[in-house]
Amino acid sequence: MGGRGGKSGLSVGGGFGGFGSLQGLAGAIGNGMNLNYDTNTDPNKKGAWNDDGNPNILKYQGQDDDKTANFLAGTDKNIDLNDPQYADGFDYHDLPLNRLLLRTGVVGQPVILEDNDFQALVNQTGAQVVYRGWSSKASVNRFMNQKFNHVGNGVMGDGYYFSPNRYTAANFSTHGFGHGEITKMILNPMKAHAIELSTLQAMMSKASPKLQKSLAKAGTMGSGRTYGTNSGEMQYALKMGYNVIVSGDYVVSGTADAFIVSKKTL
Repeated sequence: MGGRGGKSGLSVGGGFGGFGSLQGLAGAIGNGMNLNYDTNTDPNKKGAWNDDGNPNILKYQGQDDDKTANFLAGTDKNIDLNDPQYADGFDYHDLPLNRLLLRTGVVGQPVILEDNDFQALVNQTGAQVVYRGWSSKASVNRFMNQKFNHVGNGVMGDGYYFSPNRYTAANFSTHGFGHGEITKMILNPMKAHAIELSTLQAMMSKASPKLQKSLAKAGTMGSGRTYGTNSGEMQYALKMGYNVIVSGDYVVSGTADAFIVSKKTL
């Protein structure tokens, strides 16, 4: 029930996410990218995210609702976060989404750029910058260097939380959580497939009763919760082909590779 192994998406400095140059990466992104890039508002439309054709994710997405409910329950019961095969030098929050990502082999890191390259990319593409406040430098290091995903939690679903408002991010990092470590990033259009929270919730309301119950349980269990419970939004978003949820001042991603990040902290 383990993952499919690591796939390197980390690109520090001059790697540019496999595009060879800043110009190549900027060209792949194109002009006019913003926070709502590829953000779906149609409750009848499935997204295109499948973790680059990951067969485990394709199977998860293709299951009927009741089989998905059983799959989630089995994942929560049987995946041991302390299993040596999932060790990458960083601790996991005891959250169902971490177990799901490990079981399905969803790995991969954000693209990391030197700050001058990041700023040049933003200037060339007009991309919307989002921010994340972290509890410590160690948390920043984990996000940038992890092999596997190490998500947190929140009321919009488990995942990595960001905001286009730097002050919102700063408040999160200092209000009982840490000392003001902030990173800045943009959505990676080759990896990020976003959906509005209200649209996702409309989709979830049409799921089978058994799956809705399983999602609700996934959203309220887990001893590692530090912020708030949810209704399993990210587990359902991934099933429907989305790995990013957008709502107002917040962006939450279920996968770290949805972002291009400046190496410099603020």
